[in-house]
Amino acid sequence: MRYIGSKVLLLEQIKKIIDKKVPDAKIFCDIFSGTAVVGRYFKQWYTVFSNDILFFSYALQMGTIKNDKTPKFNKLKRIYKIKDPIEYLNNLDTKDMEILEKEKRFFQNTYSPKGNKMYLTEENALRIDFIRSKIEEWLNEKVISKLEYFYLLACIIEGIPYISNISGTYGAFLKKWDKRAYKTYKICRLEITKNNKKNKCFNENSLNLIKKIEGDILYIDPPYNSRQYASNYHILETAALYDYPEVKGKTVQRKDNINKKSTFCIKKEALNSFEYLLRKAKFKYIILSYSNEGLINLEDIEKVMKENGKPETFEKYEIPYRRFKSRSTSKEIKLKEIIFFIEKENLCI
Repeated sequence: MRYIGSKVLLLEQIKKIIDKKVPDAKIFCDIFSGTAVVGRYFKQWYTVFSNDILFFSYALQMGTIKNDKTPKFNKLKRIYKIKDPIEYLNNLDTKDMEILEKEKRFFQNTYSPKGNKMYLTEENALRIDFIRSKIEEWLNEKVISKLEYFYLLACIIEGIPYISNISGTYGAFLKKWDKRAYKTYKICRLEITKNNKKNKCFNENSLNLIKKIEGDILYIDPPYNSRQYASNYHILETAALYDYPEVKGKTVQRKDNINKKSTFCIKKEALNSFEYLLRKAKFKYIILSYSNEGLINLEDIEKVMKENGKPETFEKYEIPYRRFKSRSTSKEIKLKEIIFFIEKENLCI
């Protein structure tokens, strides 16, 4: 999935640091989960706690981290004779989906040319509406369990960026159709790692959650800049909630986005929020990913970490940003991803 600040290419580097510094760790917490790719990766070795304030992230977490095996959908098979709901939904003809009542077609009425918008083609918007409505129907009929529902929901969300007419985020749509938008929308089947552990998923503000949990490794990957994720991924949030929200403006943002703003995206609040998170953390080790051009000054990050940890254990690792780009500009060469590590001083705050 295309996502701001995705850590796909950092995962092996983070694992090397953990293997060197914390070989006996058992609980890994990803407190800013986003697409849940970090938690899914570390689920191979640890009990995973994952969290994000956005519900679409929570759906991805529940579908792939809380679920410890790929659902079998036994009741759906028995009652509706549907052996594989993903194959079944992906193979439906668009004409079969026209039975969905027009007032239930929120995506088509809001994000496609029917709503004078170009996030999605009318056909793909209808497919999302129909599929999303169908799994809600199955849940209400109790032919799928809550975890089976979240697995399907995660697969639905995962597929949307591949046919979205955007440059990278949903902050705006393109004025001309990109070739990807003409592809037929398909649910993406997601793999699940089985680890036989009590993994936990949360949908909370990180500053509230940090007071309730504890473990070995706290991985912190906060927003770097002033762009709020609630605004940049509002369509994925609506796909997850499917709550027919009130929208506003040319980009049809959710009106309730203001309730999901992160203080880490506000320059005058970011440092204080980071300090609070570290001070309240009941985790033995802290690992932070951050950009050298983020809202918080790198010297301030080091100062806060040393104040809340054992200074002699502090380390930082710089990774040139160009490693994460197929093409580099002069600006990209100056950008760096920094990984910070420290052992926590006091776990009883």
